[in-house]
Amino acid sequence: MPASAPSPEHRRAIRAASQAARTQTQRAHLRAVPPMRAETPPPPAARGRSSPRRDARAAVLDAPAVPPPPEALVQRLAVYAFEVIDGVRSVAQLGSWVTPEVAAALTARRTLHAERATLTRDRRRRTATPGRAHLAAPLPHVIEATVVLHLETRSTVAAIRLEHLRDRWRATDITVL
Repeated sequence: MPASAPSPEHRRAIRAASQAARTQTQRAHLRAVPPMRAETPPPPAARGRSSPRRDARAAVLDAPAVPPPPEALVQRLAVYAFEVIDGVRSVAQLGSWVTPEVAAALTARRTLHAERATLTRDRRRRTATPGRAHLAAPLPHVIEATVVLHLETRSTVAAIRLEHLRDRWRATDITVL
């Protein structure tokens, strides 16, 4: 063995050091999690105080119930969202019924639908007839609704999340399948 070649012990030490460094860099994002403890009551000094998060949740749950939106409004909103995606209606016509995030999402879906229709050369105008709206209230000021939209040859579904904001119902999420 030449004098310049490292010994087997030296090679093992280099290999062990490089493995340790690699392990440290691979697991740098991991951190130790403390073990779960049984729920203990807060100390006597902290019992009178409550967290802002708990206060906000209690305020929402203790708020007076708001009557749900009419079924006709939910059905109309589902048809309008379908028409926006289909390219028949402008997003601006939904104006105050939807949040800006929903308007942006509908615009993006409309663009994708228009591109697909161009590629497939599908120029049909589809009209949707709404079925019955099914409403559920997971929270006092939140309504989740589904509406089946019947087309000539098939059906699709619109799922809508409505929240009562500033004395009116606004759609905070709309998904048309």
